[in-house]
Order: sequence, then structure tokens, then C-alpha cells
Amino acid sequence: MNSKISELADLIFAYYPKMRKMYRDLVSINDIPISLTQLTCLHILNQNGELSMSELAEDLRMSNQQLTKVVDTLVELQMAERVCDPQNRRKFYARLAPKGRELLDSLKKKIDRRLDFALRKKSKEEIDKLYDSIAYVMSYFEFQNSTCKN
Repeated sequence: MNSKISELADLIFAYYPKMRKMYRDLVSINDIPISLTQLTCLHILNQNGELSMSELAEDLRMSNQQLTKVVDTLVELQMAERVCDPQNRRKFYARLAPKGRELLDSLKKKIDRRLDFALRKKSKEEIDKLYDSIAYVMSYFEFQNSTCKN
């Protein structure tokens, strides 16, 4: 294996827990009655609109059985909706409900305020560099995601 690839794997391995902690700190998951998995589900539905349960399970990297429990809770909380396919009554889609959209909008505002405070002493150039770096990493792995299933 290429040593740079191994170093990259080490960097990602070290980076993930820190990024997850930063996200948890910014979002304050204690303020909302759902798990990070359920929140991720809402984000995916917000980005993609209506998805079949299989598509959503694939995006979340979980089984349909596990996803059913996640979506059941979101439906009970009126944050997501299930819609039956008119051509195939056994096929269901999930979509974001208005209450789920309100939650995401509220969390986005909190994150904006917290980031504004956390980065208040950074220069515009430093913030631009941080933005460009994160945007590049995201675009790279979003593109690679469809080709890297292992």
C-alpha cells in the first residue's frame, strides 16, 4: 500500500472522532428528542426529497430492518412521513415533514451562532481557507462515495 494512502487513513481515523465531537457540540443533541442517526436521516431526506426506504437505508449504511425503527420514531415525532407508492402498495417512501424541516432550520441557526462565536477571532482569510478545505474534502468523498463501497 502507498505510504501516503496509509497516512491518509491514519489522518481520517484520527479526524473522525474530533469532527463528530465538534458536530455534537455545535448541534447540542441534548436539546432535541432524537439520536444522531435520526438527525442524519432527516438531513438526507432534506437533501434528497422523497426516497424509497431501500435508498435511505443504503445512504445510512444500515439494513432496512434497522431503518424501519429509525423512521418509525421520526414518523411518531411528526418529523418524517411515509408515503405509499401508488403503483406498488408494498413499496414505501420517506420524506421530511414540516416539523422535521423546522428542527433542521433551528439547528442550522444554532450552528451559525456557535460557529460565529467560535471563529470570531479568526481572519476572513483563515475562515475562507477552512471553508475551502472542508468543501473540497466533502466534494471529493461525495464523488468517490459511489465508487468506494468497500
